[in-house]
Amino acid sequence: MDSITKQVNKIYNERNPSTYIKNETEIIDFVENRKAFLLKLKLPPKIFINSNLIDFGCGMGQNTLVYDHLGANCTLLEYDKFSYQNCKLLFQKYSKNKFQIHNIDLFDFNSKKESFDFVVSNGVAHHTKDPIRNIKICMDTLKPGGFFILGIGNKSGFFQRNLQRYILYTISNSNDDIVKYSKLLFKEHLKRSVKFSGRSTDEVIYDTYLNPKIYCFGTKEILDLFNQNGLSLYSSFQELKFVNRFLETDANQFKLTAKVNGSKYCENNIEDVILADLEDLTLSNNKLNNQKIINQLRSLTTTFNEISDHINDINFLGFVDNKLSEFIKNVKQYRKKVNNLKSIDLLNKSHNDVFLTETLQVLKILNKKNDKLVKLNEIKKYLITCKKLFKNVNGVGMNYYVGYKNEK
Repeated sequence: MDSITKQVNKIYNERNPSTYIKNETEIIDFVENRKAFLLKLKLPPKIFINSNLIDFGCGMGQNTLVYDHLGANCTLLEYDKFSYQNCKLLFQKYSKNKFQIHNIDLFDFNSKKESFDFVVSNGVAHHTKDPIRNIKICMDTLKPGGFFILGIGNKSGFFQRNLQRYILYTISNSNDDIVKYSKLLFKEHLKRSVKFSGRSTDEVIYDTYLNPKIYCFGTKEILDLFNQNGLSLYSSFQELKFVNRFLETDANQFKLTAKVNGSKYCENNIEDVILADLEDLTLSNNKLNNQKIINQLRSLTTTFNEISDHINDINFLGFVDNKLSEFIKNVKQYRKKVNNLKSIDLLNKSHNDVFLTETLQVLKILNKKNDKLVKLNEIKKYLITCKKLFKNVNGVGMNYYVGYKNEK
């Protein structure tokens, strides 16, 4: 076992972040919850029936049990002995289909290539010694026509938590300091995490701040890996918002796609700008000042329908137009409305300015030649005054991507 795996394993042995299901009622509720989530990933539950699925790093096994209950025959890998044992008990008691559980490091697992209909890696790769190799192993074991369900740390959405880690590591002398100082500095974040994750405060702290390995991926990195290994992006959660696709007209997109794979549209357009990444850097629910443009577009649509309907479904036989002057008037009105359109703010500039100003101030405090305790107290006082930094949801730390392995 490599040193990174040992270090991560040590932290998880002290505070395991994986929730353990205690009874059948909890299983039913959990399965229903996850089915709703799978639908958001455009994966209807029935496609798992009689499938072969492997989970690389299953933890306590409750997430994999969902796929079992949906009809999949599951193979589970887990290197942590405690998690493996509890996973085994969980499946022996509640599974409905065939299963295999291996207490092994995923890098040591030998599997025939292209063996599984579904491959799952949920919250694991970013904690391993070689996250990219981990993901490639997953893709290698996937059959053509199969789906890779990847839950991975998001570079943009995790920015604020990485900044919290940076602050703590700069001012701390021990793991005990990290635990103590995180409770002093990031009470709001910890309280929210406990509420929505179902974990204890210490479990959140160990997983977020004491965990020695969290390599977060940018969306483009994931799309590149998919593209290089014969996968297309099938779906994602959260929505990626490819800027090029809504700023370019369909006609222009058609011209561009004709150059890729003949006339086939390539979903993994690696040149796309991904708005979600830019939004998540500062706040996952980035609010825009675009109400005026929305109202203008709504009005524009009304006039658009009037001028389009005027010449829609016309027939030469008996053709007479008694409302040509009205048609001209509406076209002029449409032209005027187009020319008066307010420009769109894709990012909230004022919000970003405040957020980045506050980030810079924290970094300046850390850069001072002061004692660590002095820096701690100064940062604590400053964070109380912050309007944007570490407020609200702090970004979406995990994103989910589903890759589809192209048929050969």
